[in-house]
Amino acid sequence: MKRTLMVFLLVNLILSTCMAPLASAPSATPLPATAPTLGCSDPEPPVVTNIQVHQPPSLAEPAARLPFHDPVFGRCLVRVTDRVNDKTEAGGLKNEYSRVQSFNADETYLLVMSTQGGYYLYNAQTLQPLEQLPLDIDPRWSATNPNTIYFSQETRLMSYNIATQQTSLVHEFANDFPGLNLAAVWGRYEGSPSRDGRWWGLMAEDQDWLTSALLVYDLTTNQVTARLDTRTWPADAREIDSVTISPLGNYVLVYMDKYCAPGQLGTEQNPCGLMVYDRNLQNGRGLLRIIGHSDTALDTQSREVLVYGDIDTDHISMLDLASGAVTPLWPIDFSFTAIGMHISGRAFDRPGWAVISTHDGDADSHTWMDDSIFLIELKSNGRVVRLAHTHSLVDENQEHDYWAEPQASANRDLTRILFTTNWSRSGTEQVEMYQIFIPPEIFTQIYYVAPTGNDANPGTQSQPWRTIQKAANTLTAGEKVYIRAGTYHEQVIPQNSGSFASTTTWLITTASWASTFHNTVMQLLYAKHFQHQQCSCRQWRG
Repeated sequence: MKRTLMVFLLVNLILSTCMAPLASAPSATPLPATAPTLGCSDPEPPVVTNIQVHQPPSLAEPAARLPFHDPVFGRCLVRVTDRVNDKTEAGGLKNEYSRVQSFNADETYLLVMSTQGGYYLYNAQTLQPLEQLPLDIDPRWSATNPNTIYFSQETRLMSYNIATQQTSLVHEFANDFPGLNLAAVWGRYEGSPSRDGRWWGLMAEDQDWLTSALLVYDLTTNQVTARLDTRTWPADAREIDSVTISPLGNYVLVYMDKYCAPGQLGTEQNPCGLMVYDRNLQNGRGLLRIIGHSDTALDTQSREVLVYGDIDTDHISMLDLASGAVTPLWPIDFSFTAIGMHISGRAFDRPGWAVISTHDGDADSHTWMDDSIFLIELKSNGRVVRLAHTHSLVDENQEHDYWAEPQASANRDLTRILFTTNWSRSGTEQVEMYQIFIPPEIFTQIYYVAPTGNDANPGTQSQPWRTIQKAANTLTAGEKVYIRAGTYHEQVIPQNSGSFASTTTWLITTASWASTFHNTVMQLLYAKHFQHQQCSCRQWRG
């Protein structure tokens, strides 16, 4: 049953008489480590969802394995590695790449790469280093066995068992291509298997490192199930950057070094740009004329998509792999610096989100995207969640600064994110790997209402609604709305009674959306009243 609430919210009066003292700002002082799982023990600060420019503060490099809060965005971080004491070789330590899963199947282990090419095993809970592993190229965790890592070794797929310390041959691909003198069969650094670990999209390269064939491998049956001979392609088309398979194993993505002319897309006869094939390597389609940094992901409806930096439109965009439809998500402002960007869609257990990490050679931030790590929701007008500054300087003229690209990568359920930073040590390989802890409540849908808003807006922080009734019409159980300070003369009729009225949180704020997150919670109780901490706030029922 619906009930009518006549609400005259005199928010400024409420704030002056009922608001508790403001919470203290997040501190960058490291907190004591807690065993067995590292993390910040104090309450989570407010989530920052605006797109304002926030300057990174000057901070001393934190000690290894001592959690601390990002002083601007409030998230809990920890420096995982110690480049001096965790290994014997020179250089730094980092997560392998944004498109690669660093956590094993049950997230008890963590794989870390050195800038010299070695691989190190860490305890994913205590973050203590365990041992160096005898791995070769492209190590990929098994999706089901937490002790197994697969890797490429020339034309062979190998496996290593952590428990037994045994290396085994899984498949010799040279036997599938008799008569060809192959140098390697691999995804070439950036490819990964399907979410369930069964399907692998690979390429076979000859001794000149030109692609001789594309292939699909089924790990379950240990068979090559499809192949496409590329030896008749022009030499420039055979120079392929990388190959991977989509999260559900339905599509093979081929990243061509050869880009298409403006206004054109690749075809099976003239491949260029991003080519996408069905799992049987039929129905080749050019979906993008040129492709840069990107990653496959699952969108909010669990459809297979590619999230990418659109070079032609200067946007972060999303490509539907089934239909080819492109959805622009966020514009990128290159007017200040040449923003470098990586994308991670590895959080397949939390569809609808991607991790973005950016870098440049300027310590100052000129746009909201600069020098930081943030989440984007994979839908039009989706949310942004700001996470941390990277404190990494990446000068394109410094060769060693490649290692300082953050290349943030998510775990499967998006509760932890890894990234790399040189902590402003540009021109060196002295990089370290950090971890961001993501509380699950960060994904709660939040809407915004303001006296200056418009009910035709999407209800985001930058484009709020005008009326509380719009929020009442839209919100469902468990969602939240921020109401900016002001006077709202309106009749509010909750549209979703029962569960909505008892579990929807209404938050009155001052001029800053996030400043009173913990201090002015107002609960809309079903057919009863608005309650504001210890006082009852003014209302009229009709």
